[in-house]
Amino acid sequence: MKTVADLHMHTNHSDGTLNPTELARLAKAQGVDAVALTDHDTVTGIEELVEETNRLGLEAIPGVELSAKFFPGTLHILGYGFDSRGPIREKLVEFQKAREERNPKILERLKELGMPMTLEEVSEISKARGQIGRPHIAEALAAKGYVKSYEEAFNRYLTKGASAYVPKANWSAQECIDLIHESGGVAVVAHPVQMKLQGLDLRKKVSELAEIGLDGLEVVHPDHNSEVQELFNGLAGEFGLLTTGGSDFHGDHKPGIQLGQGRPPYVFLEKLRERIKRQRKAY
Repeated sequence: MKTVADLHMHTNHSDGTLNPTELARLAKAQGVDAVALTDHDTVTGIEELVEETNRLGLEAIPGVELSAKFFPGTLHILGYGFDSRGPIREKLVEFQKAREERNPKILERLKELGMPMTLEEVSEISKARGQIGRPHIAEALAAKGYVKSYEEAFNRYLTKGASAYVPKANWSAQECIDLIHESGGVAVVAHPVQMKLQGLDLRKKVSELAEIGLDGLEVVHPDHNSEVQELFNGLAGEFGLLTTGGSDFHGDHKPGIQLGQGRPPYVFLEKLRERIKRQRKAY
């Protein structure tokens, strides 16, 4: 009997440290029955993951994690069930090109702070397969001895509002949801607690997102304690949204998080697939 579906994880095609094959093998070792690879702004690792999960007898569905413009916290939207070889791949390549301008700006700020590095050094140290981002720069800062740890690099220099932080190009929530839907997928807010909204403000935002087509809320997540899970379960029920869950696994970049953490129930995937079928009929 299948019991666990981890629907949120990352590889070295974005800001994780394992490659897709290694991730699939770890899922098998951790007793995870089904997975969704949700790398940031790229779908390039999905085919390798699916090939290995098929070999191991695991289930896998395509996924991606998109960043939307938002304040005061962050709004990330997970897409599930789309054709990873379809239009979404080309759209994301275009988006990544627009974001490539960010890294030199971050490196220039770090140089001004007395921590010079080249993009080539960052790439070599991090062994990134996809687009370089802040996690890879943080890893390089630690490797070069500018900071004591990856966490210190983020907290002191790279997190939102820090001295070397540079905002990245983002789509609106509507653009993220539309891209996922037009590609045949379903849109779910990742770790909604990170929106940093409470009370009526939170309820209003979830209502607004539901009105523009949002399909679900991620309820099981390492950032969500039982009280937070109950809150988002209630909001999902109120607005007719799916509930999903995942570990948000990044490998060594987040060593405190294990693949399959929280043991998201397999029923999440079953209900997600039902919504995906309806979505594809609508488009």
